[in-house]
Amino acid sequence: MNYYNRTKESYPHLTKGLKRIAEALLANPIMFATYSAKKNAETLDVSETMVVRFCKAIGYHGYREFQLDVQHSLLSLKLDSDELFKKKENSFESIMNVDAQNILQASSNIDWNIVEQIVEALIKAKEINVVGYYHSFSYAHWFSFILNSLLTNTSLYRPETDIGIIKKGKEHCVVIFSFYRYAIDSIRVAEEAKENGNTVIIITDSMLSPICHLGDYVLSIQIAQKSMLEKSPVTFSLLNSILLHLAKRMEKVELVNPINKYYIK
Repeated sequence: MNYYNRTKESYPHLTKGLKRIAEALLANPIMFATYSAKKNAETLDVSETMVVRFCKAIGYHGYREFQLDVQHSLLSLKLDSDELFKKKENSFESIMNVDAQNILQASSNIDWNIVEQIVEALIKAKEINVVGYYHSFSYAHWFSFILNSLLTNTSLYRPETDIGIIKKGKEHCVVIFSFYRYAIDSIRVAEEAKENGNTVIIITDSMLSPICHLGDYVLSIQIAQKSMLEKSPVTFSLLNSILLHLAKRMEKVELVNPINKYYIK
């Protein structure tokens, strides 16, 4: 097994401190492939001894053996990705197959109890604001549009015109998308929502994301070694599952799957 499989298999048995290192590895393996044990320890604010102990906990003799495996795995991944584009006749289909594999991999790692809690929070909310900056804006835009068609109380936060989150109280829900590289403004909005006593839902790509501590509910979509383009199909698939689940709960499936309405007026 490579480092990824070893980490996933060992994760439930790790201590809290070692789990922190495991989550950092799954979110950003390049960091471990590049930096020394000491440098990674400083970055994660843990001891160098703990980093070495993590390596041994997942089955390596030491950091060097572990690092070589991470480097080899990342190199193999790059070669596999290059092969997709060499197969010109099937490159589109091949990329879609990789997306399907990524979705299956991610679905096995999602905390579905958190997803259920998020659905409940959205249903109970009096008003919902959906926030996303830069590349996260596309997730926020699509999610807010469909969610509003179901709940009629959802608005998309517009960074260029909105001055902040002004409604107070837990009945007001703020959903924030924050993916690497993380936008400082997203953290600012989350802090403001927290100060207002709002229900804060964070959807991100790592439990080490700097915004996680501000969420009442944090949904992490972890896909090892993946680029932003490869994360997008997985993210939209997960959002789709949330919206369809919510539509069934609200008995409004016809709104997301209309059979008689052809035009938006």
